[in-house]
Amino acid sequence: MKTSAKWRAWLMIAGVLLGLLASMGLAAPAGASTVAATSWHSQADKGRSDADLSLRIFGRGDYRVRGTDYEANRVHVWIVNVSRNRAVDEFYVRTHHGDFTVRDDGLRCGHTYKAVSYSRGDGWVSSNKVRFHCDRH
Repeated sequence: MKTSAKWRAWLMIAGVLLGLLASMGLAAPAGASTVAATSWHSQADKGRSDADLSLRIFGRGDYRVRGTDYEANRVHVWIVNVSRNRAVDEFYVRTHHGDFTVRDDGLRCGHTYKAVSYSRGDGWVSSNKVRFHCDRH
């Protein structure tokens, strides 16, 4: 059995280390809100694997997100309005041999969007930014 002085010292050191890690931004993202997940630019721009994410917007606000070379079987995907730094849609998708495709609609013209994904096997992966121009005839 440990003496109380050693035990208290161990708890204090563990608390200091955890506090330092949290202050450096290394807290676990599992409890992060949608806004927090989309505003983490340094991690979102570079994942831990070779995964690639692309976003394509079509004429009436329809869009397609395509992910390739993912290690994870399940991926959380957000569509982010970069102009307002807000998630406008989100999905949980299953990969098939590391790839997935999501199609949906509802994007509004005049804004810039990007897709962001997170999985345990791949980390944060971000697509290119796409400006959705308004075609007025």
